[in-house]
Amino acid sequence: MNVKWWVVMHNRKESEMNTIETNLIQERIKKIMLGEPTIHGQMAMFPLLDEEESAADYLTLDDSISNGCARVTEVDEGGSVPELTFKNSGEKRVFLMEGEELLGAKQSRTLNLSILAPADKEIIIPVTCVESGRWSYNSPRFSTSDRAHFSRGRREKMASVSDSMRMDASPAADQREVWDQISEKGRRMKSHSPTSAMGDIFEDHREHVSDYVKAFTAVENQAGMLVMVADDIVGLDLFDSTETLKKLMPKLIRSFALDAIEEHSHYQKATGTEGMASFNREEEIRRRTKPYQPKIADAEDLLKKSAAAKSSTHPGVGDGDNLRLQGEEVIGGALTLDNQVIHLSVFRNDDLPGSKNHRRGRRSRVRRASHRRSHGRTRDLSPEGFLEFLRRNSRGDEE
Repeated sequence: MNVKWWVVMHNRKESEMNTIETNLIQERIKKIMLGEPTIHGQMAMFPLLDEEESAADYLTLDDSISNGCARVTEVDEGGSVPELTFKNSGEKRVFLMEGEELLGAKQSRTLNLSILAPADKEIIIPVTCVESGRWSYNSPRFSTSDRAHFSRGRREKMASVSDSMRMDASPAADQREVWDQISEKGRRMKSHSPTSAMGDIFEDHREHVSDYVKAFTAVENQAGMLVMVADDIVGLDLFDSTETLKKLMPKLIRSFALDAIEEHSHYQKATGTEGMASFNREEEIRRRTKPYQPKIADAEDLLKKSAAAKSSTHPGVGDGDNLRLQGEEVIGGALTLDNQVIHLSVFRNDDLPGSKNHRRGRRSRVRRASHRRSHGRTRDLSPEGFLEFLRRNSRGDEE
């Protein structure tokens, strides 16, 4: 075989596939309309409306766990930080959303990317630890939580997973960076956790987070949400079904709200209103500043840049394909199946407070490799290793 010819044809085929998937994202976004924003505190939410209703032919993670047709466990008794076992005993696929938190077993984890777990099959799912101070069982199985990874953390992890997919075809995140972000988040928000758990930060601010959840509710035909925090576009999540959005929206609101609450704290310090009684503080803020007015042009700009972003296509963990998006000031990921976008998540990728994107590169790659070597079972991250990872999933092997 002419090797040069094969390489050219392979690259052309890959390019054509990526073009098809990019067009798929563009077509999905074209069908979306921006609704009127809802505002609470330092956060605004634009509903993403889709008049073409589509029924979800899958269960959510919460539904599958609660009805007993799915379970999540450590891969074995010893555990493996970046991997868990997901067993779906039901007759429907199960949708696991990127960023969802799993509680229990040896330590809490968050999902690295969105997954459609096949019916009646066991697969290995890629995760990241969000509780660095515990490595001992508190339950044999994982349970779900009512939140997702805080939005800035989701964005950083998404960039890290995209780096890993590009460099070594692995859906892994930079674990050390995630731990550092949680530690910094806790320090800034004056939250202490005995096990350095991300969940404890949410719990320490549960009352304020709940206020945000109450303030934002799904409207008719809403299939997604686009969020601004303190006049800055943060990101969007878009689903194939309004039903899925309704079920997962509270988790996403909590994810964005934690950053909005932190931003509000910074704002109080900047305006000299920190420590005032709640009523007086709000009155003082209104007196000193103009009303918060989210700009629809900024929201439209994120949609345009999301549609224009280049994509690379990778085999999904489970059914469907995993897309990684990179464009002007945006980074994202998507799960697709049969020419349909199941979940699209996009974040603005310029320098938000606490961003480490500009420092990502060879150092992060070394961190990921050293972390895997230091935590029990080591994953082979070569292309051959990833193919074996996929083969295990397709067979539903237990290890």
